[in-house]
Amino acid sequence: MEKLHFSKNWNNKLDCLAFTTLRLPNQKYQINHLFEITLDGICKGIGKLISINYISIDDIDEFIARLDTGCSIDECKNIIIDIYPNIDFNQQQLVLLLISKVDQE
Repeated sequence: MEKLHFSKNWNNKLDCLAFTTLRLPNQKYQINHLFEITLDGICKGIGKLISINYISIDDIDEFIARLDTGCSIDECKNIIIDIYPNIDFNQQQLVLLLISKVDQE
């Protein structure tokens, strides 16, 4: 099973039953795929990818920024730029992934 790594639990989203994450596009992101959610190497559960939206960094609005990071639009954009320092976001799209945790019974 693929892992979905996090180094910070932005907005405490990893403790929720569903959450979003902004990332660079990757072939591993496919609807209905399961991922082990990890925070600094510690498993936070199994998540199922239920939606993928392709957006530009300029498409990040207050709604996306606050739900994904708990920060303002500008702060959220700066976080993305800091995470991916060598990326030209005038050319590069992002994916907004919606993950839903699944039971492990």
